[in-house]
Amino acid sequence: MEQQQWEAPVHRSLVRPMLVMGGERELVMMLGMIAGIFIVSFFQVWAAISGILMWVVGIFFLQRMGEKDPRLSKVFIRSLKYSRKSVLPSAGTPFAQPSTGRE
Repeated sequence: MEQQQWEAPVHRSLVRPMLVMGGERELVMMLGMIAGIFIVSFFQVWAAISGILMWVVGIFFLQRMGEKDPRLSKVFIRSLKYSRKSVLPSAGTPFAQPSTGRE
């Protein structure tokens, strides 16, 4: 008897990464808030130039990061979480006793 295969349609918007201006949405919004606060809080010409420069350079790098891996910041945060724990300690040697599987 042959098994019948079935498919479930998944809308494209459910699996696409959320990008704004080519970078991760959260990082782009955070960069915009930081640059805007920097410009408005000092209210000087040098602060406006610095804030705009910060925005342009930051968007450049966030777009490049979004091209390589759209979820890079989330992967990085998860790797930091796992690096704090000793998930699998590397303590093996060629002279280690074989494990029985029950510890």
